[in-house]
Amino acid sequence: DDVWLFDTRTAAWTMLLPHTAQAADASVRPDGRFGHSAITHNSSSEVVYFGGYAADHGFNDVLSFSVSTRQCTRHECAGASPSWRMNHAACRVQGSMYIFGGQSARGLLNDLWEYALGTRAWTQVVSAGGSVPIPRYRHSLVPLGNRLVVFGGNNPAQRQVFDLALRCFDLHRRRWIDLAVGGGDEITRSRTHHAAIPCGGGVLIFGGCGSDYEHLNETVLLRVWP
Repeated sequence: DDVWLFDTRTAAWTMLLPHTAQAADASVRPDGRFGHSAITHNSSSEVVYFGGYAADHGFNDVLSFSVSTRQCTRHECAGASPSWRMNHAACRVQGSMYIFGGQSARGLLNDLWEYALGTRAWTQVVSAGGSVPIPRYRHSLVPLGNRLVVFGGNNPAQRQVFDLALRCFDLHRRRWIDLAVGGGDEITRSRTHHAAIPCGGGVLIFGGCGSDYEHLNETVLLRVWP
């Protein structure tokens, strides 16, 4: 439950909130957890957390952490909320946080939800067409303009670690579409547990775990087009 800030200008770490072994007061700090997600909001002055798991229970709460005041707030949300989950993926597009997939008590998920940061309201996103991606966890969700790009992840029940069959949800057309990918042979390896961000009109990926459990350390830029 600790919070750290890395300053890219000085290459220095600062601990904003230390770890405590005591029960958390959610008005001051989040409960200790793993497998959660975090996005930035309000010009990166606020970090919004969702979900995760502790020793014996999962979370579907939404909390925000103010970098300036170092205070955490648990938010009461309007609308039906997504089920608790861990190892999902999240990103922000304009004034909304989107989450996709993950793992819960009922197995792996492939649902897509939108959380309006201004109104604190949840809405499940219903697709108007296209094939919804297979349920998965430990994947990434990257915003590219009006698109949400799903990459990688794992589905042990189907013995599948996902490769470059990129799936994308078009926020304007409200449907799932396939994306073509440009790149060399080094990016064709399936992976999970990786990190990904938007970069130069594509998706920048680092590391992860391959289908043969190899720990990967390459940095790859995927250039995508419809």
